Amino acid sequence: MKIIIIGAGIGGLAAAVSLHEAGLHDVTVYERSAAIRGLGVGINLLPHALRELTELGVADTIAELGVEPRTLAYYNRFGQPIWSEPRGREAGYNWPQLSVHRGRLQLALRDLAEARLAEPLRLDHRLVGVTSNDDGTETARFATADGTVEATADVIIGADGIHSALRALRYPAEGAPPWSGLTLWRGVTRIPAFLDGRTMILAGDGDQKFVAYPLAPADADGRMLVNFIAERRVGGTGDADWNRQVDPAPIAELFREWTYDWLDVPAAIAAADEILEYPMVDRDALPQWTFGRTTLLGDAAHAMYPNGSNGGSQAILDARTLAFHLATAPGIDAGLAAYEQARRPAMTALLAGTRATGPERVMQLARERAPQGFSDIDEVIPHAERVQIAADYKTAAGFLPEILNDRPSLTPRSGVAR
Repeated sequence: MKIIIIGAGIGGLAAAVSLHEAGLHDVTVYERSAAIRGLGVGINLLPHALRELTELGVADTIAELGVEPRTLAYYNRFGQPIWSEPRGREAGYNWPQLSVHRGRLQLALRDLAEARLAEPLRLDHRLVGVTSNDDGTETARFATADGTVEATADVIIGADGIHSALRALRYPAEGAPPWSGLTLWRGVTRIPAFLDGRTMILAGDGDQKFVAYPLAPADADGRMLVNFIAERRVGGTGDADWNRQVDPAPIAELFREWTYDWLDVPAAIAAADEILEYPMVDRDALPQWTFGRTTLLGDAAHAMYPNGSNGGSQAILDARTLAFHLATAPGIDAGLAAYEQARRPAMTALLAGTRATGPERVMQLARERAPQGFSDIDEVIPHAERVQIAADYKTAAGFLPEILNDRPSLTPRSGVAR
């Protein structure tokens, strides 16, 4: 079975490694960029993703790049605690959660793919068309610096992100991703360690929010590298340039009153070497991912808001699930159908959940019910309600500890190339 993957992001590279380990070795990755530079800021890999990386034999390599958070904690905009819960192994999972720089993760997966695949990654190849052939194969056409080239495969996987070219070919009238009305500013900063040095914090509500988590342990001076996301509802159209670098000072000013005894938010923002601006967008759920022998994966299939820190983890789950079914189903069409059935309904529900703010709903409820703060959170959001919100999201995302720990493996018992 010859397989083409469009896109060398986290999902595409995880798919390449997963397919190889499942016994499907004729895999080639095509990437539109001329180089893989490992761009981006922080990303959280949840325990269901770390399980898959562990079974691929790459978790130890990835773990060296980041930090295992022990706690996830939510606060209102006044720094008052709303809800906290243990994470990773502290929460009873058999696998950790990992906070890591996205670029370092991508480069590590690139190195693994290049070491394991027979074909090198094909850079500077932009997908411009796909043709279905009479024998069931698919032919992809790419624009390159030297002109148009073609490649034929039994399966084509679109893992080319929220602006997926393959998705656009299947849904040409879809248009630009819808904007939420929120703008995100992402950066990495070095600040004094906060709380226990292993906590991911979210403060604010649906109109303004600050997220921060360590990317490396504290140094000898008690300072640590921290990823942050500053978020605010703003006017405009949401058509800001992606990855536009902006001055930290005006963003710090938006959060000038967010100074707590455990974290100085404006100082953290002001200390960033650079801040990148993004519109907070997602994609509407699709009625179909698979057309003929082509299918979608990761953000190309189900780009969602970062509420719940789940996008990269779900792309890895897509990759593993697709590889499992292609390796074990009685035929290619059956494998693609089984993959879509396993993943598309779940991602449709999860996407709806993230639009409803996912587990961050506790922050919005605190804002609605106690806009000036509170003296007792239990009088605002009863403990049982907070527990249920957290459990509902874990169920939707597929990582309740008792479910994940007992779920059958996505490693084929015997990967056989076809």
